[in-house]
This record gives sequence, structure tokens and C-alpha cells, in this order.
Amino acid sequence: MKVKNLSSIIFFSLLGSTLFAQKTVVNEEINITKDREVVLPKANRIIDKIPPVTTDKKEKKMTYAFFDRKPTAVEETKFVPNVVSPVTKKNNNEDVVGYKNYFKVGLGNFGRIFGETYINSDQNRKFVYGISGFHNSTKRGPIAAENSAISNSKIGLDGKYHQNNYELKMEMGYENRGYYFYGYDTLVHRDYTQPDIKQRINLYNFSATFENTNPKPKVDYSLTTGIKSLSDYYKASELEWGTQFKAYFPLKEDKITALLAAEAYLTQRSDSYEINPVRKRNLYRVEPAFRFDFGRISAKIGFKAVNEFEQIEKINVTKGYPTASISYKTPSLTYFFIGFDGDIIRNTLHSFLNENPFLVEQAVLKNTYKNQDFYIGSRGELYTGVSFNTKISYGKYENLYFFNKYDGLTDSPSGQPVNVTKFQAEYEDAVTDFVNVSAEIGYSNFENWKSNLKLDYNYYETVKFTKPYHRPAFTSRWGNTFTLTNKIVSSIDLYYISGIYAKDIELGQPVKLKDIIDVNAEFTYLFSKQFSAFVKLNNIVGQNYQRYYNYPQLGLNFVAGINVAL
Repeated sequence: MKVKNLSSIIFFSLLGSTLFAQKTVVNEEINITKDREVVLPKANRIIDKIPPVTTDKKEKKMTYAFFDRKPTAVEETKFVPNVVSPVTKKNNNEDVVGYKNYFKVGLGNFGRIFGETYINSDQNRKFVYGISGFHNSTKRGPIAAENSAISNSKIGLDGKYHQNNYELKMEMGYENRGYYFYGYDTLVHRDYTQPDIKQRINLYNFSATFENTNPKPKVDYSLTTGIKSLSDYYKASELEWGTQFKAYFPLKEDKITALLAAEAYLTQRSDSYEINPVRKRNLYRVEPAFRFDFGRISAKIGFKAVNEFEQIEKINVTKGYPTASISYKTPSLTYFFIGFDGDIIRNTLHSFLNENPFLVEQAVLKNTYKNQDFYIGSRGELYTGVSFNTKISYGKYENLYFFNKYDGLTDSPSGQPVNVTKFQAEYEDAVTDFVNVSAEIGYSNFENWKSNLKLDYNYYETVKFTKPYHRPAFTSRWGNTFTLTNKIVSSIDLYYISGIYAKDIELGQPVKLKDIIDVNAEFTYLFSKQFSAFVKLNNIVGQNYQRYYNYPQLGLNFVAGINVAL
């Protein structure tokens, strides 16, 4: 398909979206890289500890965050690339609210050990704090037994001090991700041991947020600053200091507001380079804007100025991106919106490893330029309890990356060559045209059944690459929660992903990976308000699918255990 045909694609997509908005939904937040780059503040674990408090749904806010249980390997591969994590942090039992301490332990097949805990202070004080711990590991994996095992451990400490007019939040934590590069021919390389293909990632983080909590301030503001540190088993490390500031200045009450958003990221990346092993990559962003609210019509107009600095490539450029959006609200609270945007998307070693943990050493890091992004959509409530969100977007991107199989031998942690599959980030030389059609619909009218369906279609007009390697063309996620009785709570989730291509180096041509079908179910039996037992079944169809080439996932796996609230 040529670029010139995109106009017809967009026209029919917009027409389909208008009709589709009467039945289904689109996730307004979906963006090819934005999900990774927009860093949302973490949920406050001080007052929303497990057992989780079920949030009251406020229909007029239209948040559309229904049931987002994401299997680790099915969507963006995070720390456990070889398994769909058989544990879910969400518990839909509304009766177990109010206990400040929580413990969850379980065992499963493949030698799985799981544990999770939250310990909190009393919540009726000005200063509250909490400690959390998490562990999820398997002794064996889908192939080569112990050579495809995984392990993930976390510990966190967070606190909040609040007064009438301000609030101070602090978080710190440590995470260890352990896994192996098991993408190799096990018949040829029978002698590979765990030390030959080992990977360990250590993550440290600290952040502090100072926020104005005055209900009617003359100037509203928030300031967040924090440090993140990453190191792996192959001499790679990344140290980042990021600061975000937001301010709101009411100019005309409830009508016109001036906004200011500013960000600064100072990043130092090091690796096993022979020359200049330590490299600086910084980015600064400032966005003044005005927001107008005139009842049914609201709008926002702004301008982003973004400066990028890269030491080795000697990049020091500043780009400007105008932004604008306008929305119309009907009397029935159905919203129609249209707008355009632009930005420089930060790509870091941290973000790449979050998406694809099987990276080759000395991964090439470049930022992606979102030169323009036009979007149109609608959101609202069709009937009582049935909400929808739809969006169609068309953008032009520079330096859009794809994960391609590395052509050549790589080294073990000890420096010995090993023939395992690793991936390198490769960038499109030309401008990439991108079309996204997304939909979301949620149903929550019944007390004993809640359902959410998300659909995404992506099209990439590439020049350098025959196919958009390891970027799915279609993804769908259908989550359901059932309250069978006052003692049994269950959930059933279905995931379908298709259109994933990889490049086979030996064949010299693209290879289409099999479509991913993943079905998960969880059952919880409530013995009392403070004690319950659970069973989680993952990948019920038993498909050893590959999200990344040569890395099959676990088949049917399960975990069973108990929950205790104190």
C-alpha cells in the first residue's frame, strides 16, 4: 500500500468510526509510543492498599479504565517475557475494605513461588506510610527447563504528609528482574548453562511530589522530581533525573485557564563501549497553553518547545509543535473531539527493556519525532451502564523504531560467544505514516457481571522495512468479572493479537508469527472478610505463542494460594 492511498483509508476509517460509536468503543489514550513515554503518577498505595478499595464510578468523568488486567507477555513484555503472570493484583470483593495489612502467597506448576504483601500505618494521621513487597518466580520455563526460568522481586516504601493546603508524597523502591536468553536451538546447543545466557536487571527509584491541595487556589500547581537507576548483567547502566512541573492559572472563573507544563530529563547512559563509555542524553520540554470552557464546547490551544541533547551524535536541537483540541458535549453527555499534536518521544534503555527484555548489548538509542498527529473521536454512554470510547488518528513519525533480530553472535556475561536470539532497535530512515483505529466498550450495569472490550488496529507505512517488525497490527482484550455468590468471585479474560512479523536472518525475509490467543481465569473463595483462597489459570488453551521471535511462552500454567487481610 502506498502513502497516497492513506487518504482513502482515513476517510473510510472515519466513516466507520462514526457508525461504530453507536455500538463500540475506542481507547482515547492509545498512541504508538505515548503509552511508554507518558509517565503517569503511581496510584497512592498508602490509602488504597490491598485489599483494594473498589472505586466509585462517576459517570460524568468518563475515565473508561474498566478492567485492565494485562498479562505480562501478551501485551508489552515487561519483566517476565516467558510467562503470563498467573497472579492478579485486583480483587473485586467489596466486603474486604478497611484492613491496612495484606498478605498473599501461592504455589504453582513450573516450580512457581508467589508472594505479595502491603503493610501500612494508621490512615487517620497527617503522616501515613506503607511498605510493599512482591516476589514471583518459576524454577523452570517453556524450553530447556531451568534455562528459561524467571524471577522478579520488588520492595517499596512510600509515604504521604498532608496539610490543609498542600501535600508531600515520597516513594522509593528496588526491583530485581532475572531471566535468561533462551531463544536458541536446544538440539544444537545442549551445553548452554544458566551462566552462559543469564540476564539480571537492577532498578532503583526515588521520587518526591509537592502538590497544592487548596480547593480554590489562585494558582494550582504540582512539582515532581525523582531519580531512576538501571544496571544489567552486561555492563550497561542508565541514570536518570527527571522533574515535572504543572501550574494552572484561572483567568476567568470556570471559563478560561492558563496552563504551564515543563519537564526536564537528565540522562547518563553507559555501556561496554571502547570509546566514550559514558554518554549523556538530555531532553527539556515546556508547554504553555490556554483552556477554554463554554458549556457544551471546550477547547485547548498550546505550543510545545522541546530541546534534545545527545553527546555522542552531537545533537542539540530545539523543535516547536503547536497543539490544539476541541470537543463538543451533547445534553446526554456524549463527547465528540478533534485535535492535533506533536512531540519528541524519549526512548531510553529503561523504556526499551520494559518493552523487549531480549535486547543485544550496546543497544542504539534515538528519540522518535512525532512531527504531527491528527485525531478524531467520540466517547460517552450509550445506555445505562454501557460506555464507549472511540478514536482514529493519523500521524507522521521520524526515527520510529522496530525490534529486529540481531545478525551475529553475542557474548555471554563472561565474554564468551553464544548463539542466542537477541534483538536490536532499528530505526526507519524515512518519515513513517501511521494510522490507528481504536475502540473500547464497557458494561457495568449488572452487580454480578462487569465486562470490558478493547480493540486496536495499527497500520505503518514503512520504506526501509518490509514489515513493521514486532509491532502487532491488531490487538484485542476482553475482560469479565463475575460475582457468582457472596462467597465466590471469578474473572475470565481473553486476549487476541495478530499481525506480528519478524525477520528471519537465514531466510532473509519476513516471517509471520502465529496469532496469539490467550485465555485466563481466576476464582476466589471468600471464607471470611479477612481470609480467602484463590486459583488462577493462565493460557488455558495451552498455546506456546511467541510475542518475540524464537521465544515461546509458557503453556497452561496455574497458581493457587491464600489471601489474608489484617
